[in-house]
Amino acid sequence: MIPLAVLEDIIDASAVAPRIEAMLPIGVRARQLTVRTLLAGMCLTQADHRPAHLTRVHQALTALSEDDQRRLGVIADWKDGPHRLTYRQTERTFGLITSALAKDAPDGSPSPPSPGSATTCSRHRSQTSSKTPARRWPSTGPTWKPSPAPRPPAAGPAPTPKPPGDTAPAAAPAKTASCFTATTCRPAS
Repeated sequence: MIPLAVLEDIIDASAVAPRIEAMLPIGVRARQLTVRTLLAGMCLTQADHRPAHLTRVHQALTALSEDDQRRLGVIADWKDGPHRLTYRQTERTFGLITSALAKDAPDGSPSPPSPGSATTCSRHRSQTSSKTPARRWPSTGPTWKPSPAPRPPAAGPAPTPKPPGDTAPAAAPAKTASCFTATTCRPAS
């Protein structure tokens, strides 16, 4: 297995971590997981011949010694005490990186919304004239019909359906005990 220090030297020599970090959007609170630490976790995962899953990257980072975890930001001091990196934070940082690297020209802004998102719809609404009446689509009812459940082959005629609200009769009335006082109860007959 390749030592962590060697992997960190390779990441630092490439100078790719600060460049990617500069491409990411800035949030209100600083991210606990930096690009450099995520890349180190990815390298650790591959050097240990693990599958390239984000869960394995998270496991590799949280399996480091406590000193290394604190140095890399895997364990951070929050107002309530030390906080260990969560899988969700790993997934979020990875998503930000892939979105930033997928752009043709990095601009430091978030990725554009998908074509069917609400911002596209609201932008379309603002471009339409307020004097033009809105079109109403006729209601056509449901667009799908549930398929009937397959019936097993019946030996006799099919049971007749019950009217709505009809309940099945109870098999036998339950026997209950009635109490006259809190201390004396009549046995069930």
